[in-house]
Amino acid sequence: MITVALVGILAAVAYPAYTDQIRKGRRAECRSGLLQSMQQQERYYTQFSQYAAFTDGATTAKTKSFSGDSQENSACSIAAAQCTSGSATLDLNQCVELQASMRSGTDPVSLLYLTSNGDKGCTYNGTARVTGEKRCWP
Repeated sequence: MITVALVGILAAVAYPAYTDQIRKGRRAECRSGLLQSMQQQERYYTQFSQYAAFTDGATTAKTKSFSGDSQENSACSIAAAQCTSGSATLDLNQCVELQASMRSGTDPVSLLYLTSNGDKGCTYNGTARVTGEKRCWP
């Protein structure tokens, strides 16, 4: 009986820590995917003097739209958007923003973003965009 109680206590402590580490690993995969896609955008920019065009969030250039090895097993999907500065929308020869949408509904981070200007942040716990949040970009 004591053994069963000890196993129950250990499981109650270990399972939340395990799921938290899984969430952190998925976020790290999404950050890595965003950085790889931004490198592809920068390569495109050096060749054509503008960032890759996109329609409805999908880039027409050959940039990755997912974070992992395959689209089915990736932690997030990546889309491109135009940068905004205040109320003005910047054109593609000035800035591009990449957004990674988390596929897991249990993560408090639902969206990571990275701009070619170096701005990065996330949407955390359903709030508006948060910059400087250490859970997003440590």
